[in-house]
Amino acid sequence: METIRGLATNGPAIIGTGCAFTVLAVLAVGLRIVSKRIAHSPFAIDDWLLVIALLFYFTTEVLVIRSDVVGRQASSPEDEKYQIYLQYVYIYSVFYFVIVALVQISILAFYRRIFFLSRFFRWTSAILIAVCIAWWIVAMIIEIGYPGHRIGYYFPGGPQTTLDVNYLDFWLAMGILEVFLQVTILILPIREVYRLQLSLKKQMLCSLIFALGSFVIITGIVRLILVYQPGAADVDLTQGNIWINVHLGVAIICACLPTYRPLISRTSWIKLHSRHTNESSKTSDQKHGLHSARQSAHYGDTNELMAAVYTGHQVDMQGNFAEARHSESTNETKTESHDESPVRTGEAIRVKHTVDVV
Repeated sequence: METIRGLATNGPAIIGTGCAFTVLAVLAVGLRIVSKRIAHSPFAIDDWLLVIALLFYFTTEVLVIRSDVVGRQASSPEDEKYQIYLQYVYIYSVFYFVIVALVQISILAFYRRIFFLSRFFRWTSAILIAVCIAWWIVAMIIEIGYPGHRIGYYFPGGPQTTLDVNYLDFWLAMGILEVFLQVTILILPIREVYRLQLSLKKQMLCSLIFALGSFVIITGIVRLILVYQPGAADVDLTQGNIWINVHLGVAIICACLPTYRPLISRTSWIKLHSRHTNESSKTSDQKHGLHSARQSAHYGDTNELMAAVYTGHQVDMQGNFAEARHSESTNETKTESHDESPVRTGEAIRVKHTVDVV
């Protein structure tokens, strides 16, 4: 009954986290593929393992969401809808171990591909890959055949093979071993990374990736704490489903983050090129504006000069007119003035004035 009540309470959270982290995981793997194409790098074994893990994760989320929809229609553990819900739980519980193993082996294969491997690193990574495979095989055998979780119980007509195993203790042991493997995989490349003498910016980026990797470990521990309840007659499985969505989704995302270097470099180049283009355009506009200002100043000076020339020309014309009038006036008044000295313009004007008055 705890699970049935949990389905009514945690159903929206299960669907929400399932949809959100499925989209994020698909986007993360898609960006990884784009980054590979930018770098013109062929697909390696670690890429294929992660793509397969994504397909299993997508299928798992479909089953989780579908089980939530069906389980909320059940009114009791004896209800047929609840039995169908348990069938979905059985299938995606098996898929869980497949996804975790694929992601862990993919990360280790990635390490072996990109790092200049020391002998210690080479042997350690190989041992961890072997342990991950062994962990997955044991989990699959016990998960499929333990009493109360056998195929024939959920699917009539299926094999009736059972194993005399305390499933709760098995589940706790596998969860602890999974956390141990994740911690070891997380700290394994730290020495190799910081030996590369990276810049401060790249060291901060690597630290961010390691921090997200530690979040995967935290989600795994939270899931163990919430679901492992020894001695409890009934356990709410829905809380574990929420953290399964988060745990597996973040694991896939973190496995993709170290492969984004070509994509980040291309994005930085585009931004730098765009900034350079804008600055060049701005500089060109400034030069054009300065040239226009100089032209305006030049044309302004020219206009003033032309105005001055035009004004001077008028003055000259007036002066010449005055001189002409002065000549006429001089001829008319020569007998009266008897002045043979040259007459200035002002005097000519006065003579003209006199003549006009007369």
